[in-house]
Amino acid sequence: MKFLFFIGFLISFSLHAQVVDDFADGDFTNNPIWMGDVSHFEVNPSFQLHLNNTVPDTSVLTTASTYINNAQWEFWVKLSFATSANNHGRVYIVSDQSNLKGPLNGYFVQLGDIGDGKDSLSLFKQSGLTTTKIIAGTIVYTNNSTNTFRVKVTRDNLGNWNLYSDASGGINYTLEGSGFDNTFTSSAYIGFFCKYTVSNSTKFYFDDFYAGPIIVDITPPTLTSLNVVSTTQLDVLFSENVETVSAQTVNNYSANNGLGNPTTAIKDGLNGSLVHLTFATPFTDGMINSLTVTNVKDLNNNTIVSVSQNFVYYIIKEFDVVINEIMADPDPPIGLPNYEFAELYNRTQFPLNLYNWTITLGSTVKVFPAITILPDSFLILTSTTAMPFFTSFGTVVDFSSFSLTNTGADVVLKNENGSIMSFVSYTDNWYIDNSKKDGGWSLEQIDPLNPCAGETNWRASADASGGTPGKLNSVNALNHDQIAPQLLRVAVVNSTTIQTWFTEPLDSNYINSVLNYSIDNSIGVPLSVNGVGPDYHSAVINLASPLQNNIIYKLTITDTLKDCVGNILALNSSCRFAIPQASTSGDIIVNEVLSNPNADGVDFVEIYNKSDKVFDLKTLTLSSFDTINQALSDINDISADNFLIFPMDYFVLTSEPAKVKQQYNSNNPNGFVQMASMPTLNNDYGNVVIANKSQLIIDHFTYTASMQFPLLNSTSGVSLERLCPQRPTTDITNWHSAAETAGFGTPGDKNSQYNCELITDDPITVLPEIFSPDNDGINDVLNISYTSDVPGMVATISIYDARGRMIRTLIKSEMLGTSGTFSWNGITDDNEKAPIGIYIIYVEMFDLKGNTKHYKKTAVLGGKL
Repeated sequence: MKFLFFIGFLISFSLHAQVVDDFADGDFTNNPIWMGDVSHFEVNPSFQLHLNNTVPDTSVLTTASTYINNAQWEFWVKLSFATSANNHGRVYIVSDQSNLKGPLNGYFVQLGDIGDGKDSLSLFKQSGLTTTKIIAGTIVYTNNSTNTFRVKVTRDNLGNWNLYSDASGGINYTLEGSGFDNTFTSSAYIGFFCKYTVSNSTKFYFDDFYAGPIIVDITPPTLTSLNVVSTTQLDVLFSENVETVSAQTVNNYSANNGLGNPTTAIKDGLNGSLVHLTFATPFTDGMINSLTVTNVKDLNNNTIVSVSQNFVYYIIKEFDVVINEIMADPDPPIGLPNYEFAELYNRTQFPLNLYNWTITLGSTVKVFPAITILPDSFLILTSTTAMPFFTSFGTVVDFSSFSLTNTGADVVLKNENGSIMSFVSYTDNWYIDNSKKDGGWSLEQIDPLNPCAGETNWRASADASGGTPGKLNSVNALNHDQIAPQLLRVAVVNSTTIQTWFTEPLDSNYINSVLNYSIDNSIGVPLSVNGVGPDYHSAVINLASPLQNNIIYKLTITDTLKDCVGNILALNSSCRFAIPQASTSGDIIVNEVLSNPNADGVDFVEIYNKSDKVFDLKTLTLSSFDTINQALSDINDISADNFLIFPMDYFVLTSEPAKVKQQYNSNNPNGFVQMASMPTLNNDYGNVVIANKSQLIIDHFTYTASMQFPLLNSTSGVSLERLCPQRPTTDITNWHSAAETAGFGTPGDKNSQYNCELITDDPITVLPEIFSPDNDGINDVLNISYTSDVPGMVATISIYDARGRMIRTLIKSEMLGTSGTFSWNGITDDNEKAPIGIYIIYVEMFDLKGNTKHYKKTAVLGGKL
């Protein structure tokens, strides 16, 4: 920001000894000529003089200046560090030597007076190498990570000094102090002095330097801004310090809409340009008012021109300001600066003050300075280092650092009271376009009026530069949420605490009301409900009495619950829950596996609870199996949260449920568990193991590519389905490719190849009588079922065609149980599809005593002619 407002005034003066430099020409070696350690400095993109060294050092620049009597010096400074004995600056306003590192006679402003223990601004005299303090500052302190301020010094021809500062970097100066010293009465040079360690070798900034005659103020004050503090308090900020009597005269202020004159007008004790007004009548929320100011004077008796300005008392509501764009991975840059940033958008018609708001990036909290985001406008958030590169895009708030995780993080915006205003839990899957995932492209929100939709309302920028900081998003479009939220599931945390999840985030104003919930079996209304932030996708419910084992409870929604755009959850929606039991081998089984997804797809494993018990998936893992060491490998927790699975429930385990749902039809969209990570599933061969946290195996499935239907042109994107949950996992004839008519996969649904034909009293049963192995999901396999009253029988099953030629040995010398089923998919030993016709199923069974039984059954392999 440039404040060289006095250039026109200076025209009437001789310019031979004045210094006026805002570095707008991008050069500090000409007009005026700065000398010294020139290689240590640069003019940055914001046209500021910037220290840019790489090693610890003391760096100086000087230029000629003879002003000392009736003189004024001004300059802007930013120090992005807390000053110390080894890290501080000086601005020499008078010196008889150009070498500021050696003995000299003159005066300087100490930027970080460590001698007073407060890191303040002070004015010093230097005689040789001896320094003496003339004025000790009391307003600006430099013990912060970022210090931005402006300084003014005046001296009359008698040696009376005044030191002023503006802690905000503006020109509303406040007197730091006054002093007298007339030791030196001539000057030859002015300059900058920077002492630093390596960590601060790029953190000094200077701008807007002036050395010349005292500037006489003939400009009246203007009204800079109005800030509504409360329902009756209004802060008036002027362009400069104002005179106390006129500033505190209540008749100099008048507001419309029946508000009238304030009851009090009090000038701020620290900021001389700020006046606090208090009105007797409260402001109306959302009503635009107008304040008229007259007769207020500045310190030089210049009177303000009568002026009116609008103000509004508005209670900022959730999602009035939304997180609108995220650049987490700017490298390699496409067309934007190679720095991370986020963008906020003000959806309202009111200017909103974000002072003391916070934004949390993962686990790092950043606090906003006094900043106003204008109506229907944007605010760019980035680091101090990056700020100069973004000022051309719009209003920027810079933090000492700004870091966003490439793969995803929670970003949470809160107001000064800690209430959540906006949140985004982004991942790199939100880019949709994998080519933009590797850097240089921002994530943009599609519809700001649908701020809770998550992944469905974000995508990679379509702008040619890679993003749109400070302007309308390139993907901006209508994307309204018209779908009501649903009660998704309930889990048991302990005997007196349950947790419920919803299909989307809810309005935090409703989720915590106990009257919205009721539990049957004499539990009733909860003791308390606590929504889980930042998205309020879930709530923890504390019960009035403990749950009992072996009872299935039901949670019912009894009053209004809304999502963040106002869609209402259906009244009397309910969900069951129960205290879970420990699982044992065979309770939960692997029911479907996709190990070879399409090029843009992901693996999934479907599990099925074939028991009559309720289990908690939080207690289970999904892993692979090391066949050499005979141990589990690549072990992954199925769920970090409590997650109940009831008898006959199907659940799909995957890292990207949305992608699976896009590629396969599912009548059970809520039957998905998003795992943080999945075990690696090789395309052609692998093991899938469900186990508990003690590594007790619940089910173990070994798959190979040969288990797929061999007549498929490709098995990419084709899942392996279990035919019958009651048959062994290890029975390779119990697995078949998902039907083409079902889209080659049925995640979350009953398998397309499900076939559990009933076994009759006949020792050998062949069903169906006619089967057609064309992978259409209808009678694709022939089930050969057996019963035996003698355990431990050994069997061989052979398939013959109508001419008596053996075409397939289905099993050979396999030990049987007392009952079971084997399936034939119509494929011969030559891995070809058997032709249409009649086939003989020959079953030979014998026991260890030599007893032998032979059975012949017939079946028809049909098909389209």
